[in-house]
Amino acid sequence: MSTPSSYDAIILGAGAAGLMCALTAGQRGRRVLLIDHADQVGKKILISGGGRCNFTNLGIAPDRYLSANPHFAKSALRRYTQHDFIELVDRHGIAWHEKTLGQLFCDGSAKQI
Repeated sequence: MSTPSSYDAIILGAGAAGLMCALTAGQRGRRVLLIDHADQVGKKILISGGGRCNFTNLGIAPDRYLSANPHFAKSALRRYTQHDFIELVDRHGIAWHEKTLGQLFCDGSAKQI
């Protein structure tokens, strides 16, 4: 854990969303503290998709989300799409394949994600 007395962002939860948030904030020069109750960051990612991590879906669309604020999904998905994440996975040389209904999984282990 870092020792600065203040942080630009304190992120609760070191799952997929928390890790992505911490990574993005850190890349933007922010001082980040990531806190999780688990003994290992990203622990749930390791078991997702039967250990292969269902990391995104080709069929993601705002109309497939239920929300009190339907515009939130539109805004969020416009800013970072499934194609952006696929590009990130490809950039890191992680092989993947498509399964049923556009689900994308690592060819290897969820540890790659």
